[in-house]
Amino acid sequence: MKRARQKIKTQNRPRVRLRCGTIFVLCFMIAVVGSSAWQIWKLHSKVEGQLAHLNQEKITLLQQEQLLNDEIAQLNNPSYIEKLAREQLGLVKRGEILISPKN
Repeated sequence: MKRARQKIKTQNRPRVRLRCGTIFVLCFMIAVVGSSAWQIWKLHSKVEGQLAHLNQEKITLLQQEQLLNDEIAQLNNPSYIEKLAREQLGLVKRGEILISPKN
C-alpha cells in the first residue's frame, strides 16, 4: 500500500529537466539582451550629453540675438548715429570746430 501511494505521489508531480542545450540557449539570450540593454544605455547617455550641449548653445545664441536686436534698435536712432559719427569718424556739424587734445 505504501508503495502504491509513493508511486502516485511521484507520478502526479511534474518533473522539470533542463538539458545543456536549453541552458546554453537561455544564457545566450540573457547575454544578447544584456548587451543590447548596455548599448541602448550608452546611446541614451550620449544623446543626453549632446542635448545638454545643444541647449546651452541655444541659450548663448539667443543672448547674441538679443544683443544684435538691441544694436539694430540703437542704429535706427538718429542721435546714436550722430554720436557714432562724432566719436568714430571725427565728423562735425556745420559751423563747429573740431578740437582734438594733444597726445
